[in-house]
Amino acid sequence: MKAGRDFRWNDWGSGRKYALVNEQFAKEYFGDSVPVGRMVGRGMRAALDIEIAGVFSNSRYHDVRGVVPRQMFMNLDSNIRFLSGVNVYARVTGDPARMMPTLRATVARIDPNLVVSEMRTLDAQIGLRLANERLVSSLSGGFAILATLLAMVGFHGVLAFVVARRTREIGIRMALGAGQASVVRMISGEMALVVACGLVAGVAAGYFCGSYVESQLFGVKANDPLVFLLSAGAMLLAAGAATLLPAWRASRIDPMRALRYE
Repeated sequence: MKAGRDFRWNDWGSGRKYALVNEQFAKEYFGDSVPVGRMVGRGMRAALDIEIAGVFSNSRYHDVRGVVPRQMFMNLDSNIRFLSGVNVYARVTGDPARMMPTLRATVARIDPNLVVSEMRTLDAQIGLRLANERLVSSLSGGFAILATLLAMVGFHGVLAFVVARRTREIGIRMALGAGQASVVRMISGEMALVVACGLVAGVAAGYFCGSYVESQLFGVKANDPLVFLLSAGAMLLAAGAATLLPAWRASRIDPMRALRYE
C-alpha cells in the first residue's frame, strides 16, 4: 500500500462501496494529489458513489510485458450481484503442490457445491503467461544452432576449395622447407582474418538489433556484454572446428605430388 488502507472485514456488508486503485490510476485521474477519500464512479453517467480507500503499487495483471494498466479493485458484496467465479490466492508454507488436496478438502467442507478448477501455483500461472516468449526463444535458439551448423559446413567447403586451389603453392612451400605447423598456421591465419571480419559485422548487427530483441522477449537485456562474449566465443569455436580439417589436410600434402598437381 502506498497510501490509505487495505480492505477491512467491516467493509463487508456495510452498504458502502470502497475501491483500491493503483498508482497508474491515481496518476491518470488525480495527478499529484492524494486520491484517498475521493469519490469515483463506474461508467460514463454513473454516480460518484465509490470511495477510494487506498492506493497500491503498480503491477502487471494480464501480461508480464508492456505498459502497466490502471487498476481498480472493489469490495465484493456491494458491487457484484451475479458471480460466475472467483480467483482465490492462498499463501502456504512448504511445497504448494502438496497443499492443493488440503485446499480442495477445505473448500468442500465449507460448501460441497463449490467447484474448484484450474488450481495451479503462481509459478505455473506466470509460466502460462510466458508461453509465447518461451516459444519464440526456443525457435530463435533452434534457428541459431541451425545457422551455425550451416555456416560451419559452408566455411569448411570454401576453405577446402581454397586449399585445393593452392595445392601447388603449398607443395612449393613445403619443398622449400616449410613444415607442417607453418602450413597450418598460414591457412588458419588467413581464415582468422575472415572470421574476425564476420565477428565484427555480427557484433555490430547484434548491438543495433538488441533493442528489438529486448522488446520481444521477457527478461532479455539488450547489449549484454556476457551474451556478446559467449556468442563470439561460440562462433570462434565453430570456425576453428571448420578450419581444422582442411588445414590439417593441407599440412599432409606430399610436395612431389603437389608439384605435379594441375
